[in-house]
Amino acid sequence: MDDATVPPHDPRRSAWVPWAFVAFFVIVLGANGAMVYAAFSSWTGLTDESGSTYRQGLEYNQRLEEVAEQRALGWTVDSGFERGGDRRTGELWITLRDSSGNTLPRASVTADLVRPTTTGYDFQVPLDDVGDGRYAATVAFPLAGQWEVDITAQHPQGSYRLTERISVR
Repeated sequence: MDDATVPPHDPRRSAWVPWAFVAFFVIVLGANGAMVYAAFSSWTGLTDESGSTYRQGLEYNQRLEEVAEQRALGWTVDSGFERGGDRRTGELWITLRDSSGNTLPRASVTADLVRPTTTGYDFQVPLDDVGDGRYAATVAFPLAGQWEVDITAQHPQGSYRLTERISVR
């Protein structure tokens, strides 16, 4: 090939290539920076101010023993939440029966209602004995959404703990 047929090299024609690499990495770093900001400015995780999640982890073996004792009782427990007229109000109830199917009156039943994604709205409600092993309370939730209900029943024959998740709309 003759030098006359080869076009001369024009450095301005390929000057954009290094800048394309720089622009690519600036975009990637900007997206990563936005993700890091969103991660640190949003929900802080499962640990609350009192450190109860950490404490629950330390007490894990004790909780396993409680679950084994609870299963050995052979109790039958039914529970539910029936919505009322207002969207965020309803009746929370639980029915306790022993291994023979007999009702369990005279129990002390409480429900801890925890909003898993927002702090500051958790509250506790005592459930009243309404007869025939049924305990109930009217509950008004401050916010709609997912709620974790941790029901604890203390009876002379033993104790029972039930955790469920309900949706309040």
